[in-house]
Order: sequence, then structure tokens, then C-alpha cells
Amino acid sequence: MTDPLTGLANLRALELHLAKHDYNIVCCLHLNNLEFLSRHYGMMMRVHCKRTITRELQPMMLKNEKLFQLPGSELLLVLKGQDPTARLQQMVNFLNGRKILWHSTAIDMEFGASWGRIEGSGESLHHMLGQLSWLSEQACKTQHVMALTTSLDAVSDQTTERVLLLHKVKLALEEGGLKLYAQPIQKADGSGYHEILTRLISNGEILTPDQFIPIIAQFNLSVRFDMQVVETLLQWLQTHPMPSPLVRFSVNLMPMTLMQKNAAQQLMALFQRYCVSPCSVIIEITEEQAFSHAEISLHNIQQLQDYGFLIAIDDFGTGYANFERLKRLNADIVKIDGCFVKEIARESMDAMIVKAICSMAKAKSLAVIAEYVETEEQRAILLDLGVDYLQGYLIGRPQPLAD
Repeated sequence: MTDPLTGLANLRALELHLAKHDYNIVCCLHLNNLEFLSRHYGMMMRVHCKRTITRELQPMMLKNEKLFQLPGSELLLVLKGQDPTARLQQMVNFLNGRKILWHSTAIDMEFGASWGRIEGSGESLHHMLGQLSWLSEQACKTQHVMALTTSLDAVSDQTTERVLLLHKVKLALEEGGLKLYAQPIQKADGSGYHEILTRLISNGEILTPDQFIPIIAQFNLSVRFDMQVVETLLQWLQTHPMPSPLVRFSVNLMPMTLMQKNAAQQLMALFQRYCVSPCSVIIEITEEQAFSHAEISLHNIQQLQDYGFLIAIDDFGTGYANFERLKRLNADIVKIDGCFVKEIARESMDAMIVKAICSMAKAKSLAVIAEYVETEEQRAILLDLGVDYLQGYLIGRPQPLAD
């Protein structure tokens, strides 16, 4: 019922709240530049902003009115009383006239909002939230509140694709429509392992990660998705055993998965059920997760390490203060983000950054992987700079796991 980072009630709590109260005005508050800012300041800045906004809006809300957390750049408000447009506009004006302080830095946020009257629950609620989300994003352009009741035709055209995609994703998960691919990660001598990549199959249509990952994140499906991916892999490993427990695959976990209290226990229970050693699978987490101050996320990571999993930090180098944090990092592998690899043959600064990451990693006894390796020239430079493993189309394209 509660988001572990922000401390706000989540989407499940919203459904219960709406069922218990007879008023049905739901508002979507969009934080227009939060995604951009969080890429520079980190995930905890996003959490701080949502907590601050919630605290500052409380005096403007009536009894039984409540704020709810959504993944991404939005908050939901349930309001009652008359003239929601005027009340919501007052809140938007208030927020747009203030700055949020983050470690003594004044951050300018931009806000837009929309509202509508809830009719029904389940899929109809999710449909409406998708419409409100799009409408609140458009409202940021004018900073004027938009009502779904007066803009339904325009919104329906824009949200049809999103709602249909949600239906396809849920259908794929319900019917076991996961197709696993494996891409090689190799040392110079050709040894190594494979990263597991996923496609969803829905009514014969293949959905790629750029299509389904945002939907999974927005509608709180990450735990369900990650556990299905892991279980599908474990079923394959059980039928394709190896005589010795060597690392064979790496699996990515989405950020919201490790923010759930029992995520590590669920993963360990799956490995125990299928009698597969944790030594055969590396768990990849994002840089934001690795350096998060979220107690639940860090506790899950530690539990996984204690159980025997190696931990890899994906997309390393895209956050901030990385080298200071790297000194305290409790992991086994860092994967250098492809943005430092693509132009490494022409950009001397990229080569310097990669070399610095390798030097710091070696001091911590961490292995280093470079992603997006596509040319022999990149390969030679990266190995010379101290990279241990290479991944990219030069090494091998993703192939179906069954092959």
C-alpha cells in the first residue's frame, strides 16, 4: 500500500481509497522536468522533490483528500468539493512560484495538472489515469489546469496507443509470453557468459523493451515481470545443467523490484525451488540502485550478495559523483555505459574516463565490462585501457536462448 522510498500511498492504495469514499475527482500533477533533473542529481533527488511537494500541498487539502505516488514524474491527488479546476490551478501556481532545495541547490520545477471524474475501477481506472497523465503533460506548456471532461476527444486519440500497449503487456505476462535472448559478454580470450534480454509476445506480436519497459514501470508491474524472467531462465538452466557452477548468465532487475521488501527472498526462493546455484547468474542493477540511500533496496542487494550472487552495476558513469561513491561500492562488476564507448576512437576524453574507471575498479578488485562495442578499433582501445569484458554487436548479437 505504500511506496518504500517516498512513503506515499501507491496505486493499489488509490483503488482501495476510491472504493471507500463516494467522491471521485482524481487529479494528476505532472513534474515536467523531473526526469531530466534526476538524471543529473540522482534518484534520491526525485524522492526528495515528491516528498517536498507533498508536504507543501498538505495545508491546501481538505480532510480525506490524499496524495498518491506514481512511478515516474507524476503524483495523483484525490479531491472533493466544488470547482476542482480553480483549486488545482491554485496549487499549480503555488508550486510554479517556488524552488525546491536539494543539498543547498535551488531547483526550478515546472508543473502542470489535469483532473477528471472516476467512473469504475480496474482497467477503466488505468485507462483514465493514462489519459490524465497525457493531459497533465500537455498542461505544462501553458501552466493552466486541463479538465478531462472538456478534452475527452483529444485525449482519447492520444492515449489509445498507451492503453492498448498496457493490455498487450498484461496479456503477455498472463499467458507466459516471455521470449529470452542471450548476448555474449567476453574476455579477450573468448571466455565469458551471456546477458539475458527479453522480448514479450502478445497475440503473435513481438514487443521490444523500448515499448514495454515504460509501461511496466508506470503500472507497477516490475516485480511480476522480473520474477517471470528469472523463473523462465531457471527452467532453462534446470534442463541444461553444467557439471561445474560457473557464471553463465546475467539478469537485469528493474529499479522498483529491489524497492520491495521481499524481493531478494522471492529470488532466492526461486533458485532453491529449481535447485540452481546462484553462482551461475549475475544480478545486474542500475547505478541509481547501487548508490541509493533507500534502506530496503540496499538490504535486498546485501541479501543477494550474502546468498552468493555477484552484483554488476549497469550503465556506470551516467550519474554523478561516481568516483567518490565507487570507493564505497559493495559490488563485483561495473559496466561502463555505452556513451563512453561509441566515440572512444575519436574522443580522447572518453578514453580518459574509461581508463580512470578501470584504474579505480582495479583498486577495488572489480571486473570492468564495456558495452556497445561495435568495431575492432574500439575493442583494441578498450582492452588496452584495462577493460576485462566486452559486449556489443562486434562480440555477438542477441540470439534466442533456445538456440
